[in-house]
Amino acid sequence: MILVDIWEWTPFMFLLLSAGLQAIPPEPLEAARIDGAGPWQTFRDVTLPLLRPTILLALLLRAMDLVRIFDQIFILTQGGPGTATETVSLYIYRNAFRFSNYGYAAAMSFVLLAATILFSRGLMRLMRTR
Repeated sequence: MILVDIWEWTPFMFLLLSAGLQAIPPEPLEAARIDGAGPWQTFRDVTLPLLRPTILLALLLRAMDLVRIFDQIFILTQGGPGTATETVSLYIYRNAFRFSNYGYAAAMSFVLLAATILFSRGLMRLMRTR
């Protein structure tokens, strides 16, 4: 499961972070170099803070995808062995379509949606504050 997820998402995250790096203006990096900062200090004190919104966006996208992940697990393991790879989405699916417990599955879907919205709003607030 981990290898499939890495295979699927690494290129997009690399592209996103690469675009964030290219969007950093050269002036702060030049100023740090003139001030005598080494490569590590420049990365830690200049590049990383400027990349913070991009990193938080990548974290938000991955977190939302991990909450809704269903297809890979259903195709590869169907939640097994036992319930070792069962996620919330697969649990909702099983309750709705295998056990015909539609009301419970709808309530779980709503709770999952609310948790995703709260997490997203928290990350958005974190992006705005700094």
